[in-house]
Amino acid sequence: MKRLIISVSFCAFVLLASAQFKVQSDGKIAIQTTSTALSPISINGAGSSSYYIYGNTGLKSGIYLSASGNNGNTTLYGGMFNSTSSNKTIGIEGLASNGTTCIGVLGSGGTGTKSIGTYGSISQYYISCGAAIYGTIYGDTGSPLSTGDKYAGFFNGNVKTTGSIVAGTTLQGALLGESSSSAGSLSLRLSSVIEGLSGLNVTTYQKERPALPEDAETIYDLDGETDKAAEKPLPDIMDEQFYEKSHFALDADRLEEAFPDLVYVNKDGSKVINYMEMIPLLVQSINELSAEVAELRQSGARASSRGATDIEDSFNSQNRLYQNTPNPFKEQTIIRFSLAEDVKDAAICIFDMTGKTIRKLPISSGMDSVSVGGYELGEGMFLYSLIVNGQEIDTKKMVISK
Repeated sequence: MKRLIISVSFCAFVLLASAQFKVQSDGKIAIQTTSTALSPISINGAGSSSYYIYGNTGLKSGIYLSASGNNGNTTLYGGMFNSTSSNKTIGIEGLASNGTTCIGVLGSGGTGTKSIGTYGSISQYYISCGAAIYGTIYGDTGSPLSTGDKYAGFFNGNVKTTGSIVAGTTLQGALLGESSSSAGSLSLRLSSVIEGLSGLNVTTYQKERPALPEDAETIYDLDGETDKAAEKPLPDIMDEQFYEKSHFALDADRLEEAFPDLVYVNKDGSKVINYMEMIPLLVQSINELSAEVAELRQSGARASSRGATDIEDSFNSQNRLYQNTPNPFKEQTIIRFSLAEDVKDAAICIFDMTGKTIRKLPISSGMDSVSVGGYELGEGMFLYSLIVNGQEIDTKKMVISK
């Protein structure tokens, strides 16, 4: 009886196990499914002949692999996938969709001495082109790369960072901008920075919108039986404005003649300009212009001063005051002068030595002298001036004796 119970229990275990794990006659394995496996290994579903391993996880997570512990000389892999093909080789492909946050591949660094969330590398010597990490918003798989291009990271689309960007060498796109070339040629003989910059032309251009892939990659849904075309990403609002607006650049050919160190040449022969290093030249040109403006202002001031002096000299040459005779005098003296014909207001003013006006004698262009009596002023030293149109022309001294 005991032997019978053991036999029945064993048969039940085998039947139960066979319902969870089944090796078919064609060698394919079905796990946790009663369906006939279509993949070499099918889990929780029939799978598809397009996949070597098929797993329908339902509401559970897909695969979790963990590796821990090492002796200092061994690298442990939680999971390792390798694929080879003459056409396209993909180590791991991750697809996430229909969620609030969809992440194809997620890497997270730990708390070790050196933590790396996601690591990628390419062979430097055995490939013609490639990128260790390639990101795109257009659904292609490395199509913008050309022979000779080798990058640690390549992004086909806008890249946004909330932190700083640190570059060990040239950061193209920030330091080097777009330029436009013309067929014309102009040989500049520079004597200053401003002369070199004055020969440049500003051109406008439209940035060509990159073409999206015509045939999107095929993406299979979870049952592996139907496919759908990958949706093209919606255009970014900033991209749309960028491609719609006109852009401005300098003529790279002419700039290269004046300042060859500011122009770089791409592999395809197109030229870009180091606009960042043009800033010191622009500052220098401003300094030169400021110096020229200051010199012109000084020259103008000197010319104006000379003009005013010439006018004053001409004015004074027509309006003259002479020394009175006799001088000293006791009873009477004559003050002589000459006036221009267009004089409207003129006078001989007599002052004491404190500057107080003693007498004012009106004169006109038809006169050439006035007479002053000693008794009118009294004994002492006096000053007399010729005033024409409110301007003092000249001042002289006269003395009245006892």
